[in-house]
Amino acid sequence: MFPHLRIWLLALWTSSIAGAVVIAGLALGQYHWSTFLWAALAGLVIGVPAALLNWAYLRPRRSREVGLMGQAPPDRR
Repeated sequence: MFPHLRIWLLALWTSSIAGAVVIAGLALGQYHWSTFLWAALAGLVIGVPAALLNWAYLRPRRSREVGLMGQAPPDRR
């Protein structure tokens, strides 16, 4: 089963950060392909940890069980 909340948060955070960086770069007159490359890199570097921390804030008990990176939960008996 896919972790739907984490996937949505990852997509939302990375695209939002990348979009903001593209807009800032274009507003500053940087009309080059490297602007989009830097935006993608910033979206991944800033957006992924932000999305995982946001998920941990929204689902504190689940994040303690699985860990931030989604390891399998331990067997409980």
